[in-house]
Amino acid sequence: MMENKQILIAQNDHSVKDDIDKLIYALQQYNLVYNYNFLYFSNKFLDPQTQKINYKHPDGWIYNDGGNGAQISLDGETCRIVTSYDQNPTMTFKQALHEFPRWKSILLGKPVTAKVHLSLSNNCDLSVTLSDGIASSCKHFQGEEAGDYIVELHLDINATAEKLYIEIKSTSISAVIKITKAYANLGNIAIENLPCIVNGFIGERKQYISTEIPPATELSLCEESVELSDSYSRLNSVLNNKFGTGKNGNSLLPDMRGYFSRAWDNDSTTDPDAANRTALGKGNVSGDHVGTVEEDQYKQHDHQLKFNINGQVIGGTSAPSTIINITSGSKTEKSGGAETRGKNISELYTIKWS
Repeated sequence: MMENKQILIAQNDHSVKDDIDKLIYALQQYNLVYNYNFLYFSNKFLDPQTQKINYKHPDGWIYNDGGNGAQISLDGETCRIVTSYDQNPTMTFKQALHEFPRWKSILLGKPVTAKVHLSLSNNCDLSVTLSDGIASSCKHFQGEEAGDYIVELHLDINATAEKLYIEIKSTSISAVIKITKAYANLGNIAIENLPCIVNGFIGERKQYISTEIPPATELSLCEESVELSDSYSRLNSVLNNKFGTGKNGNSLLPDMRGYFSRAWDNDSTTDPDAANRTALGKGNVSGDHVGTVEEDQYKQHDHQLKFNINGQVIGGTSAPSTIINITSGSKTEKSGGAETRGKNISELYTIKWS
């Protein structure tokens, strides 16, 4: 009996050690999900007609439901989605987790575990999927009762995978889905409070004085405007076509070459012409909004010309005449260069994508 007990203890010790090793490994990883708790909604705006905040999608996420009655919003601390009331609706809410430099050397052949915290307020058909395009881990809800759920998914990433994404999908009519958080990391344990693999904010603009080459996690804004490829879906969700849309339907990067930056006026009237600001490039935003443009100009003014029109010229036997003709206009001589500017230093402007 003593011998059997010692063997059992040894087996338990081995199991505990395995669990500790898994935990230690997971604690050394990063959260692959950007904006995992939906703090950032840069696309929300105040509707001037209803005076209510409208939402499009949280930063980093791709939301699709073109049907009638479809809604997405921030409800307290949760992302609230209402599917459309059309027949045969399909709502998808997903994020690409592989969008960072050298992701293949980090993810391929490795285990990834994810957790999604969600709440269903009515019966609905729903699926939560972690997929690399070759294999997937999926949890299906088919007419599940209302309630709170924590879905855990585990996937060994295929060695030849070209992507990794997490997706929530529903085909139910007028389903109400609340998602509190979604996180994923390398290893066999998903940990919520890991630092995100994106260090900073996607869409953040940066500037450099000593290089003309952007870092690997940023794209240059000092080049001709180009369309984002499908590899930048998280940045695309932030830009949301503010600076125009390319032929493939993705956002155009803004072309900031030669521009100075100015703080958003936001109805302060410090910028007296804010209402007349125009869109940058092929953008669709004008007026007193972030990302709009003003062309250079002088502030309206005049110059005093110092001369005396009371003097007279004596022309021999002719009648005296004034020095100048005050009925015709005159101009000062041209001076200056090609534009109005202050002293400045040229810098590289970039935008963060990962």
